[in-house]
Amino acid sequence: MKVALVLTQDRAGPVDLTVALALEIAGRSDGPEVVIVGPEPVTSAGDASGLLRPITVQSKLDVGGALRLRRMLAEIGPDVVHAQDRRAGLMAAGIARGTAPVLGTYHGIPDAMVTPDLAPGHDAAGVRPGPRAAAVLAADAGLLRLLPVTVAPSEFVADFVRRRLYAPRDRVRVVLNGVAQGAAATPQGPARIFTSVNAFAPRKAMTRLVEAFATVARRRSEVRLRLIGDGEERSVCERLVIEHGLESSVEFLGYRTDVPAQLTEADAFVLPSLAENMPLALLEAMSAGLACVATRVGGVPEALASGAGLLVPPGDTGALAEAMTRLADEPGLAETLGATALARARASFSIARCADEHVALWGELAGDAAGR
Repeated sequence: MKVALVLTQDRAGPVDLTVALALEIAGRSDGPEVVIVGPEPVTSAGDASGLLRPITVQSKLDVGGALRLRRMLAEIGPDVVHAQDRRAGLMAAGIARGTAPVLGTYHGIPDAMVTPDLAPGHDAAGVRPGPRAAAVLAADAGLLRLLPVTVAPSEFVADFVRRRLYAPRDRVRVVLNGVAQGAAATPQGPARIFTSVNAFAPRKAMTRLVEAFATVARRRSEVRLRLIGDGEERSVCERLVIEHGLESSVEFLGYRTDVPAQLTEADAFVLPSLAENMPLALLEAMSAGLACVATRVGGVPEALASGAGLLVPPGDTGALAEAMTRLADEPGLAETLGATALARARASFSIARCADEHVALWGELAGDAAGR
C-alpha cells in the first residue's frame, strides 16, 4: 500500500505530526510506503527529506499549485491520499477523488473564532462565529461531506465536527495525536524553570502567561521563564517583560527545531491558550517528564486526565499564576506531576500507537476501494 500525506503549510502542529508519523512508518519493515507531498517542513520531529516530494500551494486559489499537486499525485499513484491541513483537504478532495480514497485530519477550530478578549473560563469552541469564521466553518462542513473519513485527533474535535459541522457520525474516527518517546527526567524539588512552546498569536494568550509569571516572580525571584516560538504578539510580550522588570528572568528563544532538547532545560511546562485541539507541544512536555499547567480547553483535559497536570480556566491570569506558584512552592508537586504525565504519555500518546491506528485506517479504506 502506498500513502500520500499532503501538506500545504511548512510548520506548526499538522506538519510536526505528519513528519513524525511518516518517519515512524517508514522505519518499519512491514509498513506501507509513505511519501509527504508539500513544502519542505520546518520541524523538530526529524529529517523527512528522503520521504518528501516537494510542492508548494500558496492558497486555495493557486491554480498552478493545484495543477502541480495533480501531476505529483498522478506520478506517485497512491492507494490512499491523506490531507493533513485545511487547504490540503480542499485541494486533494477535488484532485484525487475518484482515483484514490481521500481522507483528512481536522486539526481544530478556526483561528477566526478566537479573540483575546474571550471571557475568562469560556472555551472558544462555544462562541458564536463571526462572518469570517462562519465562512470557514461552512467550507469545512462542505468538505467533510466529500470525504469518506475525517480523522479527529481528540474526542473534543470529534464532538466539534459532529455537533457544529454536522459531520456524519460514522465518518469521524478518533486517532489521538502521538509524539516520539525519548529520554525523560522528572523535576527534582520545586519548579524553578518554566517553559512554553507556543505561537505568539491571540488565541495562544502568551501575554497572559507573561502577566501570570510576573506575579510568580514577585514572590520567587529565582524562577525563570523560557518562551519558545514566534508570532505577531512576541513584541507585545517583550514590552510586558520590560514593563515588569523581568529582563533577567524571561528568555525569548524564537522558533526552534530542537524542541525536545529545549524541554530538558525546564522543570515545568505552561500552556495558556484560549483554544487548542490536542497540542503536540503539551504531549512532548509530558513525554519529557515535565510538570504541566494548561488551560481547560479543547483536548487538553483528555491529555492531562488522571492527575497528569494542573488545569486552569482559559483566560484566567490569576488562576494561571496560582498554579505556577504552587509548582514553585510545593517541594514534591512538580516531581509527582512530571512522573504522572510521563506515564500517561507513554501509555496513550506514543507516535507508535498513533501510526498503528493510521495504518489500520488506511488499510481499511484501500481495501474498501479495491472491493468496489
